[in-house]
Order: sequence, then C-alpha cells, then structure tokens
Amino acid sequence: MIEPNQVKLLAFDLDGTLIAAHQTISPFTKSVLMRLRSRGVLSTIATGRILPAVTAFADDLEIDIPLILSNGGILQNRRGELTAFTPLPLDVIQDTIRVAADQKRDLVVYICEDIYVLRNTDNISPTYGKSSAYLHEVGSWDTIADKLPGANKCVIVDQTNEQNLVETEAALRAALDGRAVTLRSSKALLEVQPNGITKATGLRQLADALGITLEQVIAFGDYDNDAEMLQAAGLGVAVGEATPACLENADLLVASPEADGPAHFLEDFFLSEG
Repeated sequence: MIEPNQVKLLAFDLDGTLIAAHQTISPFTKSVLMRLRSRGVLSTIATGRILPAVTAFADDLEIDIPLILSNGGILQNRRGELTAFTPLPLDVIQDTIRVAADQKRDLVVYICEDIYVLRNTDNISPTYGKSSAYLHEVGSWDTIADKLPGANKCVIVDQTNEQNLVETEAALRAALDGRAVTLRSSKALLEVQPNGITKATGLRQLADALGITLEQVIAFGDYDNDAEMLQAAGLGVAVGEATPACLENADLLVASPEADGPAHFLEDFFLSEG
C-alpha cells in the first residue's frame, strides 16, 4: 500500500462519496481535508457535474487546483479557468438525440457551463432541480443547433425504471458504433462521453499539470464511472454502497459519506500518529 508521505493528491467523486443525500460536506470531512492541506496534501473533486454545480463545494474546501468535471471531459478551476475541454463529435450528438427521441427518453445536453433540455420534466428535476441559472429549456434542439458542436456530454435520464436505461444503452451502442463511450453514473443516468475520456484520463492530466504521478494519488468513488479512476490511482478507495465495477477496481472499501467514511479513513491513514 502507498505510504502516507508519498501522497500528494486526493481525488473525490462527489455524489455518494464526498457528499450524501443532504448535499453538503460534513464539518468533520472539511476539518480532515483542511488539516491535510496544511501538510501539503491537496484535494480535488472528480465528478460528472459541470462547474456551476460544483463551485460551492470547491469554495467550501478552498480548492484552487483544477477540478475534474464532466467525467474527465473538462478540467477547470473554481474561477472558471479552463485547463482542458473535450467536445463530443457533432454526429454523435445528433445520433444520441435521435435515439432518445425514438426511445421517448428525456435527454440532457451539456455545453461547458450550461445544461439544455427540451423540457424540465418531473423525470429530470429530481436530479437537476426545478430551476437554476445554468439549466435551459429549449423546446426543440433546432433552437440551439449552432451551440451543439460545443457539447461535451449527453445524459439520458430515467428515474422510473432502470431497465429502460439498459435498453436505451443497447440502442445507443448500436447507433454510435464505437464513436463514443456510454457509461452509467447512477441508477437514473446514462451518459455519452467522448472516446478516451474518463475520470481516469482527467486525473492523469491533472497529475501531469501538478508534476506528480498517479501513484501519488488516492482516489475515492462509488459508481461505475469512478472505476477506472480508482484503478489508475496509487490507492483506490470504494465508498459506501459501491457498485460491483467500482469494488472490482478498488483496493479497499470504506463507509458511506453519511458516516464520514472517507474522512475517517484519511484521519486513520495520515493523522492517527497525531
């Protein structure tokens, strides 16, 4: 196992890992991470979210290095400065729109710091909220045709039946024919990402920018989209009710964020000697 004095960076998935259902970072977790920062161990967030949905957490933890956003498609600091951005090919976006329409699924299109939907339905709002400054209803995808070449991620949402997403993923894979990656980031979300882009690739880019190696990183996650990141890091930590794919790629399992599992692990790992 990696030694405490070798670790330079902690990378946290957000939902189900760093934060629980109450959508806040616990005082204990913040205390541990700030103590580690004083020792030179930096923290970042690695999430499927875009910057406006992460800024409050980055501000709370005073994270000044780039955040890994959109599942690795964007590296951006909390002030909005971009380090990396990878768009989806336009033909992939168009085919994803077609499959979503054919399957009668709700689709969310991410374009850097904005999110677009046809309508903010009762299916979409539990994940994305009923209103926000960065969520836009467009009525027709034709109204933002000029913006679509800048899209970096598409998400199909189904809160009602996970089997619907299994069927839609099969249809998407057939339609896309290897031109993009599909992945699950939660039971209700099916994502379409550029080929070769994962949280692991984002973590590698960040490590390179910081002048460290992946072996000097501890990564935390709980879902399928975290698996490659956990495998790539020097130490991969699965959290709470982690999925089988996540567990298979992790070195160990800790308790959920409700129980401050990651923070208790870090306190024991780094700080138990006082």
